[in-house]
Amino acid sequence: MILHAVIEGAKLVFIVAIAVFILLQYMAPIAQKNLRIDFPVGIKEFLSFTKSGRNSNIKEVLNLASMIRLITDGQLSETKVLRYAGLVFHASQKYGVDPLEIVAILMAESGFKENSINKETGDYGLGQVNWEHWGKDYGYTHQQLLDPSVNIFLTCHVYKFFGEDFGKYHRGNGIQSKAYLVNVKGILSTLNAFGKLKKEKIS
Repeated sequence: MILHAVIEGAKLVFIVAIAVFILLQYMAPIAQKNLRIDFPVGIKEFLSFTKSGRNSNIKEVLNLASMIRLITDGQLSETKVLRYAGLVFHASQKYGVDPLEIVAILMAESGFKENSINKETGDYGLGQVNWEHWGKDYGYTHQQLLDPSVNIFLTCHVYKFFGEDFGKYHRGNGIQSKAYLVNVKGILSTLNAFGKLKKEKIS
């Protein structure tokens, strides 16, 4: 009987918490605009912070999408471009790496072809993540490595693991590794130049 009462009480608290969140997130700005209600300063700051955070994230994802569109020469569908941009943004945030560097790696590794497989080396997907060294250790199947959400996440993980070193990510030797570095850095230079050009046009 007591356990039942505790469970019911917990449910009630949970429902109230969700209702308050929805009220603050969606209803409060409408009410303030239409009814001219003055909310306390703390609530105003909270609402403006959540809104500005969302707007900032959207802007960053759209910026990455334009970069991907540029280097893939418009060959990808808009759906894929936006999905990849969103995944790169969030995965790079998680690992604290530069999203543009991740975009450059994905372009160098697979040309943004998510079903790319190198049977000789056992590398899969957008970032050509090696199954033997990474996928297997984290419990992923070969097929799962082709999933962009898994692959981009692991690409950021591997890159961070190697101390953000393009050469170590590739694991090549000699002239092959040097050519890979030139390729990635060339892509990155293009992305940075495009970003700077966009800013200059806006200003």
